[in-house]
Amino acid sequence: MPPKPGPAMPPADYAILQEAAEWFAILRADDADPADQQAWERWHDLSAGHRAAWRRVEAVSAEFQAVSGEAARQALDTAGPRQSDATRRSMVKGLLALCLASGLGGAALLRRDTRSWVASLNAGEKTAVGAIRQLALADGSQLWLNTATALDIDFSPGLRRIALHGGEIYIASARDSQQPARPLVVDTVHGRLRALGTRFSVQPQGDATLLAVYEGSVEVAPRDGGMARIVPAGQQVRLGDGFIGEPFAADPNGAAWIEYRLQPEQMRLDDFLVQLSRYRRGHLSCAPEVAHLRLVGSYPLADTDRILAALEATLPVKIHRLHEWWVTVEAQLPQSKQ
Repeated sequence: MPPKPGPAMPPADYAILQEAAEWFAILRADDADPADQQAWERWHDLSAGHRAAWRRVEAVSAEFQAVSGEAARQALDTAGPRQSDATRRSMVKGLLALCLASGLGGAALLRRDTRSWVASLNAGEKTAVGAIRQLALADGSQLWLNTATALDIDFSPGLRRIALHGGEIYIASARDSQQPARPLVVDTVHGRLRALGTRFSVQPQGDATLLAVYEGSVEVAPRDGGMARIVPAGQQVRLGDGFIGEPFAADPNGAAWIEYRLQPEQMRLDDFLVQLSRYRRGHLSCAPEVAHLRLVGSYPLADTDRILAALEATLPVKIHRLHEWWVTVEAQLPQSKQ
């Protein structure tokens, strides 16, 4: 599961932060004019809350500027062909919002993941946001790539290696036909995972890699050479810099994405939207007052807008679209009496 958002903002601050991100995107665009600047100044000077929200957005922006110009250009271009100014404004808002919502500073995130991020740009196998792929490996193993995944496959005479730079994978390992059998390993920035006749998923999550084992077992070893641990079926564990966390029960529906669906079982709405946001560009979140609502069911990933419509039809919420790339799920106001 991706990193959880930071502490929820009070409703008023939540709305003001949205406005601040909107103004940042407008002023950043090539077609910003003096009237935009004057309107922003009036908004900025209106209250201390507006000024605080603006400082927060500026701070995140400054952290992103720590990336080199070429790297920043490539990051913006990952959405595909050149976009209109309006779409690019929304993209900037989405990047900022994702950083803010994660509770992680942009510069810290980039420092930690720079090598993996650069490797992702040149990876041999990739999926775009919202795409899921299945690959048959040369040894007969089956590999699924979840949304926004990047990896390299290197089968040598002595090792079957998958270098996972970002995203998430699911592996159904096969017995190697070569003798002696070559180990099948997955390397992430945090360490190495060795398959022991198994089905498992691997997902780097910022400061740790999450391993979930569904069949067989997996040997986990930190990158610094610390003590390895065997993780059995039905368990998951986080592997970080120099540590292996305590195992805990794996979500039996955690790999439903390989069947192109999300399957929450009494999952909080805010946690569900964190999962869903991985399959669409931009910002997706919910207001604090509806975060606790629970979901069950099966949600096909082919159309995330249909999932949002289903939420609106089955929960006391409404979908608010500030922009195409900025969507929030808010409380449905009671209808006024006639």
